[in-house]
Amino acid sequence: MATNAVVARRRLALSLRERRLRAGLTLEEMARRMECSPAKISRMETGRTGVRVADLRMIADVLGLGPADHEAMIELVRQARGREWWHEFADIVPEGSATLFGLEDGAPAISQHSTSIVPGLLQTPEYARALISSVEGITADLVERRLALRLRRQHLLDRPQPPRLDIVLDEAVLCRVIGGAEVMAGQCRHLLARAAAPHVVLRVVPFDAATHAAEGVGFIIFEFDGEEDVMTPVVFAEQLSRSTLIDDPDEAGGYRTALAGARSAALTPERSLELIAARAAGLR
Repeated sequence: MATNAVVARRRLALSLRERRLRAGLTLEEMARRMECSPAKISRMETGRTGVRVADLRMIADVLGLGPADHEAMIELVRQARGREWWHEFADIVPEGSATLFGLEDGAPAISQHSTSIVPGLLQTPEYARALISSVEGITADLVERRLALRLRRQHLLDRPQPPRLDIVLDEAVLCRVIGGAEVMAGQCRHLLARAAAPHVVLRVVPFDAATHAAEGVGFIIFEFDGEEDVMTPVVFAEQLSRSTLIDDPDEAGGYRTALAGARSAALTPERSLELIAARAAGLR
């Protein structure tokens, strides 16, 4: 899967930190050898600032990186400078959304727990328009731009090598009639069509299921599972006015455990699709 600018920046930052720690150097020692401030090293290792090729050359000298490792990191610097498709929508989304789009676009596996609405990657245009239009005071032009953005994000599911998508829905998602019965029935049929693909798994937690740790909490987990990938799972919790990015391994691990609990409480994928099909039929 191609590396976009967001993923490249995070991968580079984490790789710099891992290699410094492997060399047994503190931030202060690294800064002293590079004749800069510890704050600059910290900003590079957290991805808050870009890494210049000149900086990387000094880092390679300090850490004793070989030519192959040095060139691989230079390539990440080049990729991190790229301008991705979502930049044209930067003026209509909350701050930090570019990180969500980049992680979504670059993750080999995406898992999501949704308690109230169908996840954006699986929404029909009609369902998405009904949701977007519900924002008070939104203009028609802004509705169309946000709709275009949402539908553009879905292109990743039709790639030759799409990400693995594992979705757990609360049954309430199917019962909340967004846009009217016809729109909701079409949305249910779309879920069935998407779930027919081998890279998509859909589960529904029924109303009478046992309580689980993810109860009432919606979140997305982006997994990066390459054998030598320094990136750990990243959790994205989307809220009304802002979103929270969680990349601490222990905290992200708690979300993975919660999602496993939701999967255990859910119906099997086969029975889940039967429930969705029955819901679609009942909306006609």
